[in-house]
Amino acid sequence: MGELLAMHRLLQRQLKKLKLQRSEAPDLSMWAAVLEQVDSSYEASDQDRYTLERALTISSDEMQTLYQQQKVSYENRLQSIFNAMPDVLFLLTEEGQCIEVISGNKRLLEKNRKLALGNYLHDAYPQKKADIFQQAIKDAIDTKQLVVLPYELKINERRHYFEGRIMSSNYEHKGKRTVVFIAIDVTKRVKAEAHGSLLSKAFESSKEGMLILDSKFRIVTVNKAFCELNGETRGSIDGVVSNILSGPAASDEDGDIKSAIVSKGRWMGEISGHDDKGRAYPLWLTVNTVEDYSENSCNYIVMLTDVSEIKRSQEELIHVATHDALTNLPNRVLFNDRLQQAVHRSKRNNTVGALFFLDLDRFKNVNDNLGHQVGDELLIQVTQRLLKVSRSADTLARIGGDEFTLIIEGLENTAELAVIAEKILSAFAPQFDLGGYNLDISASIGISVFPRDSDDPVELIKHADTAMYSAKDLGRNTFQFYTQELTTNAFEYFAIEIALRKALEHKQFFLLYQPQYDLKSNRIIGVEALIRWQHPDMGVVSPARFIPIAETSGQIEAIGQWVITESCRQCTAWRKQDLPYMTISINLSRKQLVVPALANDVRKILDKEEVLGEQLEFEITESAILDNEDIVFENLKQFKKMGISIAIDDFGTGYSSLVNLKQFPLSRLKIDQSFVRDVTKDKNDEAIIKATIALGKSLGLKIIAEGVEKEEQRRFLEREGCHQVQGFLLSEPLMPDEVAKLLK
Repeated sequence: MGELLAMHRLLQRQLKKLKLQRSEAPDLSMWAAVLEQVDSSYEASDQDRYTLERALTISSDEMQTLYQQQKVSYENRLQSIFNAMPDVLFLLTEEGQCIEVISGNKRLLEKNRKLALGNYLHDAYPQKKADIFQQAIKDAIDTKQLVVLPYELKINERRHYFEGRIMSSNYEHKGKRTVVFIAIDVTKRVKAEAHGSLLSKAFESSKEGMLILDSKFRIVTVNKAFCELNGETRGSIDGVVSNILSGPAASDEDGDIKSAIVSKGRWMGEISGHDDKGRAYPLWLTVNTVEDYSENSCNYIVMLTDVSEIKRSQEELIHVATHDALTNLPNRVLFNDRLQQAVHRSKRNNTVGALFFLDLDRFKNVNDNLGHQVGDELLIQVTQRLLKVSRSADTLARIGGDEFTLIIEGLENTAELAVIAEKILSAFAPQFDLGGYNLDISASIGISVFPRDSDDPVELIKHADTAMYSAKDLGRNTFQFYTQELTTNAFEYFAIEIALRKALEHKQFFLLYQPQYDLKSNRIIGVEALIRWQHPDMGVVSPARFIPIAETSGQIEAIGQWVITESCRQCTAWRKQDLPYMTISINLSRKQLVVPALANDVRKILDKEEVLGEQLEFEITESAILDNEDIVFENLKQFKKMGISIAIDDFGTGYSSLVNLKQFPLSRLKIDQSFVRDVTKDKNDEAIIKATIALGKSLGLKIIAEGVEKEEQRRFLEREGCHQVQGFLLSEPLMPDEVAKLLK
């Protein structure tokens, strides 16, 4: 570089001799000063020296030509150097003004675009940052030493890091000293260093044991946690690592862990650690290979984790997921698994097994009347009693609500099952003491036998469930075995239940009206609304088939509201036809009566359809009064206020109670058709009817008999003083237009 500058000066002097104007040659002194700071090792070539020597002897024309050639060559070399520069080079005055910017890195130029030509540092940067730059420039000029200044800039919402190298320059600009400021983008380096520092801190502070080995399985570095997990210091950890790697691998084919790592490049699995008392605890070991650029193994990364807490948590989670929280018995998940295994063992060992499906009788009444806390305590006591009468090899499970199951294996014949069932039922004989309440609780049990009934666990559960409902139908507190007939009935039940859900939507229900007569006047005094279901495939379905299913499945409330609404609409339609006034009797289900909002719903229907309460009579059964007595009484009281009459339907067939007859606002008793049917043949039926008529009259209640189909039945009732009747003798149930014709 020195010789190049010398050549430049000689050329300038020669040009003066040749009387060339300075403006004809470029002012390279600034560039030379810059280059002098960038690379002081650059030397002139032999060609430069030859050119210099020859320049002193050539003519002016030749000198002019040579100068132009030299100028182009010199500028090209300068431009090549500038284009190759990866950093940004600023030429700044001592006042911080930018008088030149050079870089071959366009992206870096863009990042530093604030400091453009002519700008001052205080124009480009905030006051504090500009002051720092300015002080660095002053230090470089004063000391003639390189000043390194790290700084950062926020570019496009991202932080970039730079290293500024500031050097005093020999070049002066308008009498002002200058410095060369080289901006080097060190963002990647800074982030890499920060990342490396973070990894180092993470490595050392990690609670996981971490170890780095070289290709010979020698320790490169180890963190504190690894030593603590093995109860060793850093200086004595070598032997522990050797023992770990020489331990057995997961597969016998791989031999020890070290062999598995060499062959597969990685290994993971559970090993045993030992605490300071020598007790073993589980550790999870993971080893991965790190390869170099030639894909040769250069390091191994080892991680060691204490998984004893995780395993304890897993065991607790498994227990929670497979056991009932209240009774701690196996739940449905574990029960299904145990049943599947039991069926498999039974088939393999040619033995008999059984599934008991047990349901508490009237458990809902306990919950509803005494509260869920008492209900929960009952379930706990039931569990304790069942555990006492079952074997340790049996699986007792609670699969939901008040439903329990018992899986019994290893039986030689099914005769033992009846003995077990009786033993279970006898466990319920003593009263349950539930916080001051002494309750008699029984259970209904259904039993399916495997593999005789089925070897499919799902089918076995269905069969036992079906048998249990059969036991309930037989009066509860008993047990029943599964039969095919029970299954058939169950399938019919579910088919009707599913079809019922669509019946209202598809308008498949309709009402018939059976006239009720007064025998004295021989006139119609009212009609009873009777629901019918016209199913597209099953035809007309009897209420005896679908009403019990509607009650059990919870659909009776919607159906009952439809009956009341439709009856009121028909009442309005007949009134508009100027037909004689009469009462429509509507049957209310016991499930409807215990709905607190029933009275309010009825009031809304009456208002909407513009029907007086006096035009309706609700028929209820005696058994309905026994359920949730307070709610039933409140509903009946509200009906009475609306003017709606209340009749006891099927009187004498349920839980007859004179107290109820006196307490509730009743207006009529209805003699059941089962007594009327054999009234002229059975003296007991005659006696019951006479007693009912006498009781009703003494209580001031009207009496009506249903099911009158023969003349002798009518004569007997009239003779005994029952003058209100209904039945096929007088009229079968009719469509609304037929009732209208009859009234006219």
